[in-house]
Amino acid sequence: MMIGIGLDITLARRKAASAPASPVQSVLANGWQAVHPTPPAAFDPISAPVTMNVTRPGFTATGAPTTVTEAVTVMARVRQPYPAQASLTATTVALSDFVYAADGVPAGVTNASALQYPRPIPLWLTPDMERARGSTFTARLAVAHAYARSGRPVAAVTFIVSDGTNTVQQTVSTLSNRQWSSGLFAPYFEAAIPLATLNQSATCTVDVIIYPWVGTSYQASVSGASYPSINFTVLKFLNDRTGGYGEAYAYVDAAAGNNATAVVSATPATAAALPYLTVSAAAAAIKTFNNTTYARNNTSGGTIRLVAGTEHVHAPFQASNTGPIALVIEAANPALKSTTVYKDNGTGAANSTPFMLKLKDITLKKVGATAIMLDNSATVATLDRMLVLENVAIDLNATSPYGAWIYKTGRFWMIDVSATANLGVSFDDFGGVAREITAIGCSGLFAGTQIYNAVACKLTGALRRVPSATNTELGAGQMISHCHITQTVNGSRALSSSTGIIDARGFALIGSVLEQTTGETAPNLSFHADSDVQAAENVLCIGNTIVGSRTNWLYQDTGTVTVAKRSFIRFTVNRERNTKTDVFGANGNLVGNWPASYNVGSRSNAAIKGSNDGFSSPGVGRWLGEVAALGDVYGSLAAPLAVAWVNDQSFDGGKAGDGDYTPGGASVLPLIPSGLAPYSVDQKGRPVANTGSARIGAIMA
Repeated sequence: MMIGIGLDITLARRKAASAPASPVQSVLANGWQAVHPTPPAAFDPISAPVTMNVTRPGFTATGAPTTVTEAVTVMARVRQPYPAQASLTATTVALSDFVYAADGVPAGVTNASALQYPRPIPLWLTPDMERARGSTFTARLAVAHAYARSGRPVAAVTFIVSDGTNTVQQTVSTLSNRQWSSGLFAPYFEAAIPLATLNQSATCTVDVIIYPWVGTSYQASVSGASYPSINFTVLKFLNDRTGGYGEAYAYVDAAAGNNATAVVSATPATAAALPYLTVSAAAAAIKTFNNTTYARNNTSGGTIRLVAGTEHVHAPFQASNTGPIALVIEAANPALKSTTVYKDNGTGAANSTPFMLKLKDITLKKVGATAIMLDNSATVATLDRMLVLENVAIDLNATSPYGAWIYKTGRFWMIDVSATANLGVSFDDFGGVAREITAIGCSGLFAGTQIYNAVACKLTGALRRVPSATNTELGAGQMISHCHITQTVNGSRALSSSTGIIDARGFALIGSVLEQTTGETAPNLSFHADSDVQAAENVLCIGNTIVGSRTNWLYQDTGTVTVAKRSFIRFTVNRERNTKTDVFGANGNLVGNWPASYNVGSRSNAAIKGSNDGFSSPGVGRWLGEVAALGDVYGSLAAPLAVAWVNDQSFDGGKAGDGDYTPGGASVLPLIPSGLAPYSVDQKGRPVANTGSARIGAIMA
């Protein structure tokens, strides 16, 4: 069986006075229920939609304020809680979307909503404290928002850069994208910040103001986390536009180097002619050179280049510490990454690396079974410490993964990193140590529980929303964007969130494939589901494909929820989707997730097999919800939707993983309504049509 509901949201900018009379008298404080004076027993939002126009603040592509008028549809009479679930309330109706406190409503309607507009969920794709050389500094910002449209998540972003005295700014209203080494694409806002008027050698701060299509603006320095944090905050960089900060190069040749005769130089060729034997000796020499030459007694801004061939063995060099920017260890010849090997010493070296370190264009090799290698002693109180791996291959070398091999790192960026074996344990919570990871363009078997954010990653394993621990921050505003995550273990999830309040900073899962290949014992996506009573606000699930096993979403099957669970599921394909509430728990108090159960704020989704309670349509107490969202289509366990994937390698297909979930010509998946494309490209780099011709899901045809 398949049902479908279709109604485009009106996006015209009109005066509120031109709107027709409202069918409701008032909007309740929860923002999703309204009072209808004489509601029928049932509404028909397909053939006879009953709508109310609301006016909302928003922004144009220049960041200028504007007003947006949207039609909110009356979806259904709200029922009574268990055990009176067979009876309807007298005058209370459910709306298709939330009404917010600042929304304008038609004359005669009382807006008692207490809801604030959902915030943007942003993520820097540029690591903190980079060194800017030349005339510009490039900053990349990914954003997700509940009211994405017109091919981008928000209308515009203004980048504001200050050296403490001078300021430059740039407004960007188009999305850029690139293909990462994972093979996947992801869209983002990019600014090339001109440096000419900013002071040489100054530490500059990048602030942003984000202008959503609907809602109020968001500024990192005002609403973001306190700096430094893995959660969204301002970004900083060192302005070295003239090169006046000073270079310090040291080469290391593990076969022919000589610590006694080697030199550090501002000229690479001079340093290359007289290499060191060890990395630790080179780091100590850079510190001395910097102190003598530039009057900074640290390795900040130094570069150690590793000569390919004989493998380089790690030894402690934390004493050769860094200042404002990282010490860089990179391949002398980036083309020889596979033979430029930096490995642990077999036994371990705690507290052995500078507070700020960047490894680039090399292979990182594990030798010891339980050896600590990269460890800068970070704690939650010292998150200014950081590690960056860029274009690094990780070779487990037939050893087992070890949770402390890459140990206390503080903030940790992995960019274009690949792994040859399962590194999942290495990036799991290891006793709550300070290791907070953003992975961008990565690939391999190393999904882990301390990966806060993942963009354009092709991973095998499990991710989760990161709860707080002794030395880690609670993940707030986490983003999983344009990823392909394959779970090969029956009984395990590709993505889960089960503890910790999700406040207004939210959580974003966008443009991603979650693929379970070996069984359906556990859900593939489990988000604040079984027995979870934590608040969950501003949860976005936009443009995803979730196959091979079910989705369990925002349950209240026990306990008390003090803040209603609210989400926006849009343009997403689920194998099955389940939301359990009061009828399942046989408890009339289990109504804290009713906004999710009534599919408020959701739009144009599909459940291939309906839900696991056996129903292919919503209804009283059903796990698909009380009412279908506008544009939703559902199959059933007996008659799944014809999705016509190009190459299904989930548990329902070939079971090999890495499937191609492009919908074929016979697909019955709904279309993204005209004007509502949430981003510009999918993870394959294909454009997402904004004309009403693109099918929902993570992959475009």
